[in-house]
Amino acid sequence: MKLMTTVLGLIVLLLGCATGSSPEEKKANANKETAAALQNIYQEHAEARRAVSASLGYLVCTGNDNYLFAASTGGGVCTLRSKGVVEYYRFATLGAGLGLGFKKVAFLYTFHDAKAMKRFREEGWDAGARAEASARYEEDGGQVAANTSYDVGGVKVFQVALWGAAAQATVQGYKFWATDFTSDVM
Repeated sequence: MKLMTTVLGLIVLLLGCATGSSPEEKKANANKETAAALQNIYQEHAEARRAVSASLGYLVCTGNDNYLFAASTGGGVCTLRSKGVVEYYRFATLGAGLGLGFKKVAFLYTFHDAKAMKRFREEGWDAGARAEASARYEEDGGQVAANTSYDVGGVKVFQVALWGAAAQATVQGYKFWATDFTSDVM
């Protein structure tokens, strides 16, 4: 478990967002990046705005996914907003399957069940299977199954590809952990 956390941490150091020279700058950049990501999600998923309004809290993440043959990695930054409070998270992803490519992604988790939100805060794990092909450069490019949404266990999830190109069929796990950015290198 400790090795897995170390590997995931290294991935985030290499690929993570929310740069800055102080925790305050990193928080400001995380807020800016996730606010922009949320607007992209709203544009692609009409029901996302309603899901946020009806939720107990919502997590917005932005980061990178990399696919190289049998492995996939990625990481980024998230903000969790609930009852007027903002919490900051990092995430890392590791997967297995077939794939090739790189893309910047954004995703939204809306929590509609208090137990689901508590489980997220305490455990910080999510896993899923994915098969998709996507290509996007700024506003150009098409996507097939890259903009997905699903509802499981009191959590609605929405995802969009912001840019990049990838084709993959993978099983991926996500690890989230709270941060105040004081010990982040990025």
